[in-house]
Amino acid sequence: MDITRLVSRVGRGPLTGVDRVELAYLNWCLSGDEAQLFCLARITGGYVLLDRAGAVAFRTRLLEGGPWGRRDLRAKLSLKLAKIRGAAESELRRHAISRSGRRSLPAMPFTDGVYLNTGHSNLSQVTLSGMKDLGIKIVTLVHDMIPLDWPKFQRDGTVQTFERKMEQVAENSDLIIANSADTCGRVEHYFSDWGRHPNYVVSLLGVDQVSHKNKRLGKNRPYFVTVGTIEPRKNHALLLDIWSELEAEMSPSELPNLHIVGRRGWKNEELFKRLDDLRGAPWLREQNDLDDVSLRTLLAGSHGLLYPSFAEGFGLPSIEAAQLGVTVICGDLAIHREVLGDYPVYAGLQDRYLWKKIILEQAEQRQKDLVHANMAKKPRVPTWSEHFDAVNTAVTKLL
Repeated sequence: MDITRLVSRVGRGPLTGVDRVELAYLNWCLSGDEAQLFCLARITGGYVLLDRAGAVAFRTRLLEGGPWGRRDLRAKLSLKLAKIRGAAESELRRHAISRSGRRSLPAMPFTDGVYLNTGHSNLSQVTLSGMKDLGIKIVTLVHDMIPLDWPKFQRDGTVQTFERKMEQVAENSDLIIANSADTCGRVEHYFSDWGRHPNYVVSLLGVDQVSHKNKRLGKNRPYFVTVGTIEPRKNHALLLDIWSELEAEMSPSELPNLHIVGRRGWKNEELFKRLDDLRGAPWLREQNDLDDVSLRTLLAGSHGLLYPSFAEGFGLPSIEAAQLGVTVICGDLAIHREVLGDYPVYAGLQDRYLWKKIILEQAEQRQKDLVHANMAKKPRVPTWSEHFDAVNTAVTKLL
């Protein structure tokens, strides 16, 4: 299994969507004692290969938040490398059973099996062609094709990089795991254009099972939550426009609060300035360091999750909100229909009046009544167990 994505997140705050999926896969791989498991990571200067014990040690440090031990000489000489990341890479080198430079893979103690990549990282010709040359079957989880579908929302240069990665995936993969039928259709569209036709398995991502006894905050002022990196695709501007209108129309005591949960991303300087100008506004909370438990508690006490994204690969926060009985207000995207059915309140992404109307209607209702009604119509939430059963069947068939 490739853990490059998780390694790259060390020291960068709580894990987000794709990171959490890669962690779920690492947990799954480590749960089967009968399997011979190795983990590959691309780090500064090359590659490292870990055995099961090394993978367990890495996961333990990652989840505990360190400390990672002393930095070795290579980490100290890498001046652009953050100290905590340098310490983590030093730890990986100490645990490695095999290492290499950038141009080739480490020596592998096997000649068959599966290379599993779930994080959209390390999808290079060196990695994929190298595995293929060893006779290893390549299984890749594709989360979305958003950079190709919506290039205007991407950072400069990233569209071309993503396209090269996906071309390598199309050329080398024996099996593609798609997180939804919607994603699978988009992947097949591009891969067919490139003349590639790998095998596919569609399996919805899972959600960790949680108790519905979370402390609810219904006696406090109504509030809404939006979750995701603050980037143009997430359409935070719509919410700030709505709250600006509400602030002009309502008394401060009546105005619901808005919690924006996520780190600041890219190509959104105008929105960042708006957020800076609103710092101190009593109705706005910008939070970028919530762990899973804190986020779940925040969602559970809210009057709704606001999800006005123009595009989504899967949308884990919407599933987690539905699991808690929290109202989901979102755009009418195919992925939301596929996973959540009729559970959300759908609103056109250009219809600010409708969004404002729905938000006010939700705010006026008792939160306990909302949760009770939503639990009665809650969609069937996919589980990780179901996801991995489908993946395991497809991989077994491939082998």
